[in-house]
Amino acid sequence: MTTFGRVLFVSVLLLLCGGCGYHFAGEGRGPEPGITSVAIPVFENLTAEPGLEPIFTGALRREFLLRSRIKLVPRRQADAVFLGRITRLSTSSVAHRQSQDTTLTRLAVTVDVRCVDERTQTVLWQARSLTYFQDYLQDSDPMVSFQNRQEALKTAARDLAVRIHDRFLSRF
Repeated sequence: MTTFGRVLFVSVLLLLCGGCGYHFAGEGRGPEPGITSVAIPVFENLTAEPGLEPIFTGALRREFLLRSRIKLVPRRQADAVFLGRITRLSTSSVAHRQSQDTTLTRLAVTVDVRCVDERTQTVLWQARSLTYFQDYLQDSDPMVSFQNRQEALKTAARDLAVRIHDRFLSRF
């Protein structure tokens, strides 16, 4: 191997070993040491839209059940508790037909979430005003529009749950 080849090989090896420090969300140091179980009580709904609580609570519970080594348990058995509030739900028109009928609506959901250590009552992690946007199609049939809105809410809840889960585990 030539001198140039050796220098190139060592340089590449050093770059690979050193890395840049970048990592994907959901990785990193993880939650506080000693946190092996969490409880996720039903989110508080501060909006005028009924029925959001089970959608958003269920999405976060599902995220911890499927993607985490941290156990989901009842509150009395938990090391930490996630407390969530749905603070805002709004819609705005995104696209119109020539007759000014809305064809596409943007749903915006905002939540506040914090994780509290059950022993010390200290806040381990929190995210205020997490907002997610999801578009859905309007239809001349109100039942179809309603179903599209429900699917948009479920998608927003799932995506927010992923973001909350990953940020908590990476302490970001």
